[in-house]
Amino acid sequence: MKKINKISAALLAGALLMPAALPHSADAAASNIKIFIDGVELKSTQPPIAQGSRTLAPLRSIFQGLNAKVNWNQKTQTITAYKGSNTIVLKIGSKVATVNGQKVDLDVPAKAIKGNTVVPLRFIGESLGQDVRWNAASQSVIITTTAELTAPTAVTARSLGQYGDGRDLQVSFNKSSDEGYVDHYRLFVVKSGTPFNASMATSSGNNYTTVLPTGANQNVTLAANATDSKGETLKSGQAYQVYAVAVGNTYAGGQIELSAASSAVTLSGGTAAGTATAVKATDVGDYRDGRDLTVSFAKAQDETGISGYRVFVVKTSDAASFNQTAANAVAAQNYTPVPKGSASPSVTLTGQSRDTSGSLLQNGVPYTAFVMGVSASNTPANNTLSAGSASVTLATSGSDVSASNVTVSDVSDYGDGRDLRVMFDRAANEANVNQYRVMVVKDSKAAGFNINSANATTSANYTAINKTGSNLVQTLNASVRDTDGDAIRNGVAYRVYVLTVGSGTSTSTNVLSGVSQPITLGGNNVGTALTPALSDSGNSGDGRDLLVTFGRASDESSISEYRVLVVKSASASNFNLSSALGVPAANYTVLPRTGSNQSTFLNSSTRDVNGEPIRTGVAYRVFVLSVGSGNASQNANFALSGVSNPVTLSNGSAAVGVTDVTAAVKSMTGNASDVEVTFTRASSDTDVKEYRILAVPSSQSGSYSLANANAASSYTPVAAAGTGQVRQALTSGSRDVNGNPISNNGAYRFYVLTVSNNGDNLLSDRSNEVTLSEAGAPAATNVRTSASGQTVTVSFTPPTNSAGTAYYNVMLVPTNSASSFTVGQANNVSGASLKYSTGGNVTFTVNNDRDAFNKPLQAGVQYRAFVLSVADGVRATGNGLSENVNNDFSLTN
Repeated sequence: MKKINKISAALLAGALLMPAALPHSADAAASNIKIFIDGVELKSTQPPIAQGSRTLAPLRSIFQGLNAKVNWNQKTQTITAYKGSNTIVLKIGSKVATVNGQKVDLDVPAKAIKGNTVVPLRFIGESLGQDVRWNAASQSVIITTTAELTAPTAVTARSLGQYGDGRDLQVSFNKSSDEGYVDHYRLFVVKSGTPFNASMATSSGNNYTTVLPTGANQNVTLAANATDSKGETLKSGQAYQVYAVAVGNTYAGGQIELSAASSAVTLSGGTAAGTATAVKATDVGDYRDGRDLTVSFAKAQDETGISGYRVFVVKTSDAASFNQTAANAVAAQNYTPVPKGSASPSVTLTGQSRDTSGSLLQNGVPYTAFVMGVSASNTPANNTLSAGSASVTLATSGSDVSASNVTVSDVSDYGDGRDLRVMFDRAANEANVNQYRVMVVKDSKAAGFNINSANATTSANYTAINKTGSNLVQTLNASVRDTDGDAIRNGVAYRVYVLTVGSGTSTSTNVLSGVSQPITLGGNNVGTALTPALSDSGNSGDGRDLLVTFGRASDESSISEYRVLVVKSASASNFNLSSALGVPAANYTVLPRTGSNQSTFLNSSTRDVNGEPIRTGVAYRVFVLSVGSGNASQNANFALSGVSNPVTLSNGSAAVGVTDVTAAVKSMTGNASDVEVTFTRASSDTDVKEYRILAVPSSQSGSYSLANANAASSYTPVAAAGTGQVRQALTSGSRDVNGNPISNNGAYRFYVLTVSNNGDNLLSDRSNEVTLSEAGAPAATNVRTSASGQTVTVSFTPPTNSAGTAYYNVMLVPTNSASSFTVGQANNVSGASLKYSTGGNVTFTVNNDRDAFNKPLQAGVQYRAFVLSVADGVRATGNGLSENVNNDFSLTN
């Protein structure tokens, strides 16, 4: 049986005058009248009602059930419905409507009942010229619909004559008459004179170009790798014709409609150069100049149109804006030519090699390599530029293979190595890393521990960890010993080093990290907060600038509170549990446990642990002390976290972070190219170097911090130039922050890191959650509540790009159930448990309305508001739920 939201139909049907034999009811009285569309009963929060001899039906439910769009203007009390070429406008209380600009008299005026617009069913049918039947026996309106998918028309093709491939072919066509039935269009290029029909269109594999409906006629230029219907690459000298196919959505039953062929066109451009791929830049030497850099790449599959290649070395900070035009303009002394013909092209540069700006290559500068295929016709437009390599920074041996930011925490109560968790940032360049070795050193001996000590430590006295491509977190095991060979135990102060073991056979390639903060294991049952992250996120010049983020203890059952301790960086290495316990109450910030990870700004009166006000120009780090609910006089009642990253408050010139980060799935190919991220740039970008879009698996997003973001090597860069909103589509090769491909096997949230020229980076709030398995309607943001007595008003901000969203469902969830409320639960909310909205405010009243679980709203109960973006089933197929934010309220009787 069909579902209502998948009916392949045009809108309601022909002239309907309900028989006079219908029972006469009081105005707006409820009735047992049912409406069936293609055999499926239409469900609505407002059922049809009988008024005199007329049946009034819920306009929105009928129109949306049949793939129409409905807009409501609260100010003018006007509803406008769109379906194909039909536009219907009605005003509440008026007996005159307009249909396609023509006035139509109504027997009964449109009226609003509990927020639903009802109109004479006869008017809906007549206004759209279809047939509707009345079944007196079942008191039912029977509507049978037919699909109205039509083919594109006026298909034309012309040759642009530049490249000699698909880029020369420009195709235009008129859209289908009603794109409400169109999922997408397909353009088939057929050799002129070759038969082609609808059956062939469904059996041509992927040998077509997809075009999404936009509501307007289309003008499309094909891609360089476009093929004809047989899978052969388009080429100059060949005559082609083009067909356009409309592919129906679920409302059209998946049918297709084929256009007539365009006139024949012969491509006349030159032959474009092939494209190099798999570009890799590697640091291979220690000369501190271009001799350290080797660039390799895979040659073009077809080198016929190539005279050779050019290797460009671009500063990574400029790589995002380096394109074909920029490459063609680079002077000869600033690139390296490579002849074609080699099976595996590779070139090591020279001491005089320069980057594209003309600067000599040198250590300490991040570079990205590109390779351009140079056209044999010597036509710049036919040159082709590769994608950029991974960034590489030249360094002398070992200097870029050091682990960093080593921190430790006490996480359990075994009284051995299992209590010790070690976290560190991986080496920037792991190409020359074999493994890492975690070395636990007694604090009394840590100052004298060096690279020679580390190289001499036997394998029984360290923990080996393999590289993973990501930063590492490792809880040690029960048998771990310190570097003296003694078992790890309570009451002993330790510090930790990480030795990076080079890929060579000589210990000369090994590098020792900096040392962790000291830690003494204690036999307590108080959970330890995860190592906090600290950022400069304001311009007040005091504690209000400090944003502290940390993951809660895995077990908070014995914790009464957390204390945030701000320590000068110069003193942090000597700060330990005993130091923390000696800090007076005026010099720390108390945070209650919440059951969630925490992120908070400190206040203007915050002081460091020495009692000095927080101020600019001073470097700080932060610890978090977990305070148990037991005997406050015992050390076992406390646990100290690892130490945060250092932050020095600036004098107001720091970058300002981005806002309004949202993510949307725009297509359904199953890779990252489906995703588009939108955000609003910093209000002032004078100090912004670039923005980085970070894809974080949802399971990690709750505790994702600035420190994590700064360490991430997989991100999508966005240039800082410009103002206002950014819309950035990802590429099919985009990866999440762990270096894994973004796929339809996971759910993601997105952050944007604002990278400052002075190093004070800022991390945005996280976006809504998206999955690639379905194109989702973007979630609403900024959900707010305003409660007064018996009534609460819910407002929200619709997504900037609302394409794919039919309307919004607003619902209230008891606060004690809100933390686990999901989009799946929201999808099941119906009837009186929700309020419809097209973007405007909605109001709930105690005792009259219901919560999301169909229970009457009660006075004194805390509720939280959510907004569900309902997909239109065409541009989006999955609904989107607003983020769980604290907008809690309660009502009174």
